[in-house]
Amino acid sequence: MDTIGYFPGCSLQGSAFDYDRSVRALAQQLSIVLREIPDWVCCGASSAHAVDREVALCLAADTLAKARRAGLDEVLVPCAMCFQRLAAASQELTEHRSLAGEIAGALGGPADLDLTRVKAVNPVEWLVRLLPGTLGTRARRPLTGLRVACYYGCLLVRPPKVTRVEEPEAPRQMEGILKALGATTVRWGRATECCGASFSLSRKSVVLRQGLRIWELAVEAGANVLCVACPMCHANLDMRQSEFLSEGQEALPVLYLTQLAGLAAGLGPEQLGLGDHFVSVDRLLSTLGPVGRPVTDT
Repeated sequence: MDTIGYFPGCSLQGSAFDYDRSVRALAQQLSIVLREIPDWVCCGASSAHAVDREVALCLAADTLAKARRAGLDEVLVPCAMCFQRLAAASQELTEHRSLAGEIAGALGGPADLDLTRVKAVNPVEWLVRLLPGTLGTRARRPLTGLRVACYYGCLLVRPPKVTRVEEPEAPRQMEGILKALGATTVRWGRATECCGASFSLSRKSVVLRQGLRIWELAVEAGANVLCVACPMCHANLDMRQSEFLSEGQEALPVLYLTQLAGLAAGLGPEQLGLGDHFVSVDRLLSTLGPVGRPVTDT
């Protein structure tokens, strides 16, 4: 079995437990072992780096150090905020090697523990790598009938020197995955715009305005589902539709990329946590065919 490190982070242990469930179920379905980093701590998102740069760096570096001690070179990080913090810390330590040694020593050493060897991998990168191999050969339920608006948000794609995305203003990795699994993806103009997550408590009106605009453009493009890879984006776009939609406007299901991939791999709604969403996915699921027919036959 293939093995990769796993950092669920705080969100996936709380408000986004359905995301965690889908990642773990998909990995098991694909015969991939997730090795959770021992004794991991919060990555510091989203306020720590704005308050104290060094403390924030140490929080992320602590996870990198624990991954290295566990013999891990790669860590799957589903939360976009956690991915951003771990990838940014690795980038900064790579550029400042002396600082990397100091922090490694402060975290229990040895000082020559190379924290920069640990690569944070987000679910989009992970699934791209699994196509057309593991995921492609295990996919048994084509996502035919789904018209997907892929929503990357801000943290998965920017800044490109941290995220390693070649086209940060026009990414197409999610689209490539979902097309390979039988879905239709739509072209729309809000794929990399912010959902306003950092204003969720302080300026709720901003979040509602952003969410409504994202919904409007996705619907105008003909989408019947939004695909995300960030727990904050999912919370804003799934939970708040009842607040920003007017009477008569139909809510749009919001699924994680791993949930859609899990459906294609033959997993059921309960295994993927789909019953925990605010916007019902029942109508969407009724458009899918039965498990059994290879996706490559579509």
